[in-house]
Amino acid sequence: MKTPEEIINGANALARKFYASMGYEVPEGYRFDLAHHPQEAGMWNMAVMAYDHIEGTDVEDCLNLIDD
Repeated sequence: MKTPEEIINGANALARKFYASMGYEVPEGYRFDLAHHPQEAGMWNMAVMAYDHIEGTDVEDCLNLIDD
C-alpha cells in the first residue's frame, strides 16, 4: 500500500507528464497541488481524476492527511 506522500508524488508526476504533453516544462519536484496558474492547477485536477480512476484512491484525502 502506498503512503499518502507517495500518492501525492505520483499525482504530481502525472500532472507533470500532462503538462509536458502540452509543451511545457517545470522543474522536477514542482508541486502542481500548490499551483495558482490556471493551466497548472488544471493539470493537477486532471491528474487527480486519472489517479482516482485508475488507482481508486482519493488523492485529495491524501493531501489532507499530510497537511494535518
